[in-house]
Amino acid sequence: MKDLPPLSRQLPHGVKDLFLDEAANIAEIENRLRELFPRWGYSQIIPPTFEYYDSYAAGAGAELREQMYRLFDRDGRTLALRPDLTIPIARVAGTKLYDQPLPLRFFYVENVFRFEEPQAGRQREFTQAGIELIGAATPEADAEALALAIEAMRTAGVTDFQISLGQMAYFRALLADLDLSQEDTSRVRTAVDGRNVSALTNLLEELGIDPESRRAIAALPKLAGGASILTEARASAANGAAHQALDHLEDVYRLLRKRELAGHILLDLGEVRGMDYYTGITFEGFVRGLGFSVVNGGRYDDLVGHYGDPLPAVGWGLGIERVLLALKERGRATAPVAPEAVVAACDHPACRWVVEDLRKSGVRVEYDVLGRSSEELKVYAEKRHIRQVLACSGAGELHVVHESPSAEPDSQIMDKQ
Repeated sequence: MKDLPPLSRQLPHGVKDLFLDEAANIAEIENRLRELFPRWGYSQIIPPTFEYYDSYAAGAGAELREQMYRLFDRDGRTLALRPDLTIPIARVAGTKLYDQPLPLRFFYVENVFRFEEPQAGRQREFTQAGIELIGAATPEADAEALALAIEAMRTAGVTDFQISLGQMAYFRALLADLDLSQEDTSRVRTAVDGRNVSALTNLLEELGIDPESRRAIAALPKLAGGASILTEARASAANGAAHQALDHLEDVYRLLRKRELAGHILLDLGEVRGMDYYTGITFEGFVRGLGFSVVNGGRYDDLVGHYGDPLPAVGWGLGIERVLLALKERGRATAPVAPEAVVAACDHPACRWVVEDLRKSGVRVEYDVLGRSSEELKVYAEKRHIRQVLACSGAGELHVVHESPSAEPDSQIMDKQ
C-alpha cells in the first residue's frame, strides 16, 4: 500500500465519518421527519451551504459570529459556511417571498457548521431538522410550533422528554427601563441562566438596579413549574409589556393543555438562553438521561426585518445526532443495515425477475457478485446477520438454502414474492 501523508488518514477535529449502523439510523430519523413535516403543511427549503459572511452576520449575535467558519472566494470576498438554518430562511422570506400569502411554513433537514468545542451529540458539523412558521405572531402559531416539536420527538422515537418553555419578551420587559449596556444585559442573562440566585442578586446590586426591578429579575431562576408561576410573575411585573408577555405565554400554555400536550411542558421564566435573535417564547427540549438539550427554538419577530419588511416568526431545530444518542441509550437505534437476503449468482432470467419483484415489494436483496458457493454464502450471511441465502434450483426458481436461526418464523423472504 502506498504511503500516505499522516493527515490524509485523519479527519479534522469536530467532524466524523458516518457509516453502517450509525448512518442507517440517522437516515431513518431524517426520513421519518421528512415524511412528518409535509403532513402539517410545511414545505422543504434548502438554503446554500455557504453565503457571504455579511448575510449571516446581519442576523447573528456576537457568539454565533465567532463560531462561523469563514473562507474567501477568488475575488477576496468573505464567505461563511452555514452556522444556522433560521438566518438564511429569514433572508429568503425577506428578499424573495415578501409577496407570498402568509403564513409561510418551511422545514429543513440540513447540516450546520460551527467552530465550537465538540460536545456529546454535536460536532463542528452536525445535522438539524426543524421548521419555521413565518408571518404569524399569535399564540396559536407558537402552540403549533411546540406541538410539532413534540410530535417530531415522538416520530423520531423519543417519548420521555420535557420541554422548558420560557418567555424572552418578559425578560426583556423587566430590563427595558434599566438603561443597561449590551454587555451588562448579557451578564444578567448569563447569571439568570446560571440559576445562582445569590450571584445574580450581587450582580444586580453591583449594576445599581432599583430594589423593585432587582426582586423581579432575581426571582426568574425560581419561576419554573406549572401555570401558578405566571401568577407569581405578574405580582412583580413592572410594566404593561411584562404583563402582555405573560398573557401570551399563558395563552400558548392553555392551547397546549387543550391538545393534551402540557404534560411535556415545564413553564420556566428563567429559560433565557438561546440565539440572540429570540424576542418571545423560547424553549429547550431535554431527554431523561442526557445532560444537554435535543431541541431548541423560539420566536424571532425582528430577524426577517434585517433582510426586508418585518415579519413575525417562530421556529425550532432538532439535533439529529442528539436524538440518536437518546435512542442508543434506550436500545431503540435499530434501523436495518444488512440485506434480508443474499442470492447466489445466477444468469437465469426468471431468477432475476424474482429478485426484482422482491426488491419492488420492499425486501432488501443483495446479489452475489463474487461467485461464491452456497456454503461460502452461509458463512457470509451469518457474519452479516442476513436472514436467508437463496439459490437457483437450476430451473429458474429460487429456493432457500440457508436461514439464520434468529429469523422469526413469519419472516420468510420468499413469502414476500
